[in-house]
Amino acid sequence: MPPLLTSAISHGALRQCAGTGPDNRYEGSGYLTADFTQKACAASGGSIDPNRKGNQKCCNVPDARQGDFNGSCKGQKAGNNFPGFRPTAQPC
Repeated sequence: MPPLLTSAISHGALRQCAGTGPDNRYEGSGYLTADFTQKACAASGGSIDPNRKGNQKCCNVPDARQGDFNGSCKGQKAGNNFPGFRPTAQPC
């Protein structure tokens, strides 16, 4: 009998690093969420869902790298063009 072949399945979760204001609402243009999510995704070894844009942008983050995603997200700054906005790691 031939040996049993197994494959490693990479599990992950869809996450985003939302650009949110003091009222916990998204920044209107979607720019901050897209930018924050793209950067946190790259830092965590995740992959961007190509079908989602702006405030809907999501990253498939490997389970083992959730902390990396959250830490990268939390460390980002909105900049002078978006006063009062902050990054918020959350599920998609």
